[in-house]
Amino acid sequence: MSADIELAALATTVALATISAATAWRWSRRWRDENGRRTQLTAELASARTEAARAVAALAGASDGLIVVDGNGRIVACNPNAVDFAQLPPLANGRRLQDCVPWAPLPSALELAAATGEPQYFELEADPAGRALAVRVRRLPDQGVVVAIDDTSRLKKLESLRRDFIANVSHELKTPLAAIQGFVETMQDDLEMPTTTRVRFLDRIARQTERLTTLVADLLTLSRLDDEGDQARERRPLELGGVVRETVRDLAPLAEKRQVRLALAGPEGGMWVRADREALRQVVGNLVDNAIKYTGAGGDVRAQLAIDDGRALLEVVDTGIGLSSEDQERVFERFYRVDRARSRDLGGTGLGLAIVKNTVKGLGGEVGVRSRLGAGSTFWVTLPLVADRGDEPFDAP
Repeated sequence: MSADIELAALATTVALATISAATAWRWSRRWRDENGRRTQLTAELASARTEAARAVAALAGASDGLIVVDGNGRIVACNPNAVDFAQLPPLANGRRLQDCVPWAPLPSALELAAATGEPQYFELEADPAGRALAVRVRRLPDQGVVVAIDDTSRLKKLESLRRDFIANVSHELKTPLAAIQGFVETMQDDLEMPTTTRVRFLDRIARQTERLTTLVADLLTLSRLDDEGDQARERRPLELGGVVRETVRDLAPLAEKRQVRLALAGPEGGMWVRADREALRQVVGNLVDNAIKYTGAGGDVRAQLAIDDGRALLEVVDTGIGLSSEDQERVFERFYRVDRARSRDLGGTGLGLAIVKNTVKGLGGEVGVRSRLGAGSTFWVTLPLVADRGDEPFDAP
């Protein structure tokens, strides 16, 4: 009897042990499965977070303003440019876009894009900040829409400048061409024209031809500066004072002819800049030439050099006609003339100061003017100094 009890107890113990092992194995397997799913979910969550971060970064880095709107017309996300362009209020997410942006064409564009799936487009000529905006509305696959806003102000301005430039070029070319054509036709019609008259006409044709040549050369220079930013020219260390002295010496006969006193002031040497010699000569020549032409007989023109705040400073000072405040703001524009009739009489193309500005900008410098109407002008240029010429070849004064 005792043996049967012990055998039964042993059987029970074995059974319990077997059940405990099976249970433990099942729980272990379940734990492993749960742990695997947890690991998978963690990886998926990390991946989703990474994708979300990428989407946020892409949204924030877009040059256009982007607004994502859900199927109920509420803002889901927007980037900083959209906040700026659309003047969105703080905490705009969750609010209806139409309540935040008072653009008249927007409601119908949102409705049509959502209903038809066709992209919608409209323009705003001037927002409250005075900008021109182009707005595109597209439907998203999840029933929402995205509104893309592009600031087209610069493009509109460039288009306006292009039209003005073409009109100015056409006008500048038309005047000398009409004069040349008139003189030639007169000479052709009058075969018995006296020699003195014929010589006078030929002299005028030559002057107009020279004017055309100068105009075309200036246009080509500006085109090169626009396309290349003056990067194609070889730059090397130059002694600025030497280039200025050389240019002033070349223009001395013009100053003498117009009875203008021309002088140079500043240090003898040591002001080295990195530039192309011909480009630098053109900058100095245009400034000094303009000063001489717009200064009356008995006046003074002075080119002076100095070092200002670690940069080379060239100032061309004259006692000429001076500039009004409006003229000072526009004098570096292409074809802008303070006195059109006088400029043409003096042989100017209206492009010299525009060339100066573009060239100096390409050299990493700045240009400007200080003036008072009737009391002369000071045109100034600053250029970075070359601290160490090293072993590079350089042009001496």
